[in-house]
Amino acid sequence: MIEMVFITITLLSLLLFYLGTGKIKKALIISIFWLSSIGILSFYGYFENTAKTPPRFFIVLIGSIFFSIYVLKTLKAKKTNTTMILFLHSLRLPIEICLLQLYFQNQIPKLMTFLGYNFDIFMGISALIILLMYCRKPFHNNKILYFWNVIGIIFLSIIVLIAILSAPLPFQLFAFKQPNIALTKFPFVFLPAFIVPLIYTSHFLTLRKLKNTS
Repeated sequence: MIEMVFITITLLSLLLFYLGTGKIKKALIISIFWLSSIGILSFYGYFENTAKTPPRFFIVLIGSIFFSIYVLKTLKAKKTNTTMILFLHSLRLPIEICLLQLYFQNQIPKLMTFLGYNFDIFMGISALIILLMYCRKPFHNNKILYFWNVIGIIFLSIIVLIAILSAPLPFQLFAFKQPNIALTKFPFVFLPAFIVPLIYTSHFLTLRKLKNTS
């Protein structure tokens, strides 16, 4: 059940990112190619083998960085649809619920959930609040949006660092009793490989747009 929920979240992330960044087909094709490649490898358990040197999961980490940079350079900030991007950020709420379920299944450590040091759930909730404000009247407070996006990058960076240092990799520092093994499996590998890069990119595109319109 949780697997199907996460696949749905991933596909929604792809759709909302496409709609929220100007419907650039080039970025969409690259996104689908990257998502499919990681999906096929993870489906056959390729990243679950952490004993290899260097670890196979490095493909996900390095690939997601290059994917983010490429997409960020391809897209134009002025085409960013703030409403669609906020809908994308609101998916951080169900993602946190999925992470909680993975903790209960001993797939990730507690510190990766909102019961630990994952504050990203506040970004999902606040995104919905800002969306409700948009429904009533156009939201023009650029200072609030700017601050919100900066906080979002900080919160996301905290959990990304915790997730990496909790994984069974050579530089693991946390959660040795219950390490982060879920994100090496299908479909949860889509979180570090695809969803996180989209969220980072969305934040930076929005900040760039706000800077250009200020």
